[in-house]
Amino acid sequence: MDNAFIQQARRNIDLLIASKKYSEALNLCNAISSRYPDDREFQKTAIIIEKEVAKANESMIDTKLEEMGPLWDQEKYQEILNGLKYLLRYSPDNKKIQKLYKKAQDLYTDQINALRKQFQKEQTTKLERLLESDPEKLVNELYSLERSNPNNTEVAAMTKFFREKLVHKKIEEKKDLIYSDKHDVIETFIANLKKIDEKNTEIMKIEKLVKQRKIDTFMEQRKEFIYKGENYIGTLIRLKKYAEAIKVAQELLAVDKNDKEALSLMEKAKALYFKQTQEQVINSIEKNSSALKAEYVTNKKGFVKI
Repeated sequence: MDNAFIQQARRNIDLLIASKKYSEALNLCNAISSRYPDDREFQKTAIIIEKEVAKANESMIDTKLEEMGPLWDQEKYQEILNGLKYLLRYSPDNKKIQKLYKKAQDLYTDQINALRKQFQKEQTTKLERLLESDPEKLVNELYSLERSNPNNTEVAAMTKFFREKLVHKKIEEKKDLIYSDKHDVIETFIANLKKIDEKNTEIMKIEKLVKQRKIDTFMEQRKEFIYKGENYIGTLIRLKKYAEAIKVAQELLAVDKNDKEALSLMEKAKALYFKQTQEQVINSIEKNSSALKAEYVTNKKGFVKI
């Protein structure tokens, strides 16, 4: 064993202890003990250092806990929790710190819940006021809330609630329009509603209703057009205007190729038109024949015999 080395090591350890550099002193003790396991003196010194460290930690903890006193009165529970978490690193099994940490944690939870409720109350009051006085500004406020609280389920529920209320309010104000035949204006209105709340079930119901009414209106107009057209064809046939009747029938069949009445009328008009044309041709021939006979009597020389 190197006595000079051992003596110097002891002096170094003493100096570190005197300077309260307990961690360095303990590391040196452990290194010497590992090198000279038969020398019990360094092992004893290590135990003494550990006790000093525990004593120093206890004193530091008491001081820190005393410094935290005013923070409890100021309800700065998050700051208290950070401080206690730091102390637990030095004394993880300290029952007093553990108990204080649990207390601070519960108080902090209550504090957060109280702030959340207050926030909801204030925002609800503000949004209710905007709903009545300035609906357009309400939309901007809802977007702002969602952007500021992207993962907040309570804010998401609140904005969803007010979007639904705003959509309902706008629909109630435009009921006369919704039940009118101004389909283009209604479609624009629905598109603007979707900008507020795209997945709103009330909008979907209104949109479905309007689409069905648009179809019904078209079918009614179509039926009326066909009905009037069929009557018009009958009138044209009675007036013996068969060519015009055929044309109108063709127009009706372009709308509904299965319109049996139009098909029947067109066939009737075609048959009558054919008969009319035949009669006109025969009349024309007979008329021309009579004229030719009269001319032959007065001007036989003008005709050539075949």
